[in-house]
Amino acid sequence: MEGEKAKEVENTGFKLWNSRKVANKNGVGILIDKTLKDGVVDVKRQGDRTILVKPVLGDVVLNIISAYAPRVGLNESEKRQFWEDLDGMVRAVATNEKLFIEGDLNGHVGSINADYELAHRGFWYGSRNQVGEDILDFVVTYNLVIANTFFRKRYSHLVTFRSGHRSSQIDFVLIRREVKQACLDCKVIPRESVVPQHNLVVADFRFQICAHRDKHAKIARTKWWKLKGETSKVFRERVFGEDTWSEEDANNMLVKMATCIRKMASELFGVTKGSTGEPKDTWWWTEDI
Repeated sequence: MEGEKAKEVENTGFKLWNSRKVANKNGVGILIDKTLKDGVVDVKRQGDRTILVKPVLGDVVLNIISAYAPRVGLNESEKRQFWEDLDGMVRAVATNEKLFIEGDLNGHVGSINADYELAHRGFWYGSRNQVGEDILDFVVTYNLVIANTFFRKRYSHLVTFRSGHRSSQIDFVLIRREVKQACLDCKVIPRESVVPQHNLVVADFRFQICAHRDKHAKIARTKWWKLKGETSKVFRERVFGEDTWSEEDANNMLVKMATCIRKMASELFGVTKGSTGEPKDTWWWTEDI
């Protein structure tokens, strides 16, 4: 689909996934560091306002969502569609995986955290509006917290949006409540803009990552040895029938194709209960597959 691409950022080593379908209208993106980009195993998009990128680092699975809520004045159906899309994307994330939601949610949660103490620490400013109420309800529903509100900051490190003499906080970092201790800091970098009028919001996290698995650990493996005869024909037809990547660039196409092949194989052939042996060579690989 036009605009739904991933591309290398020249001379940086970074990679950008975006959801923009129409030039100069909406669109969100996630820029992944060169140390993580090869670990991206899935990308999901809902319209042009939400995107999820899933990188894996050691034994830690990260789900990073970028979201851009409709601004005040747009029709209610568009606002409702945005929250439905974001809701569906969050529900699809496994509870044992890390979840980060960042973006412009175009609402004010205010400095008073009454009734939302677990989600909102109170280090904010201004008054809450209806969209802010909706944001807080969403956060509570999914057992999240607003990381921005958990750190006392000076005024200049709170303002995320400036337009003329107006300033506000409409850009958020949402995380699961059980990992809030891993969040070391969340603040605005004054005078550093990512896009016009929006200041850069930075959150620091520290996770313990096991890069090397226990060689005695049992790992379930796909039963690739079943790929022969009539079964191989069925497998090939199912994979070709899922050809949703033909419009993608080469890198994104490879990720989607590999994900599809693994998914189809595990469904069609099944997986083992796990063993401690090393994986066998992929003897089944041919020019047709």
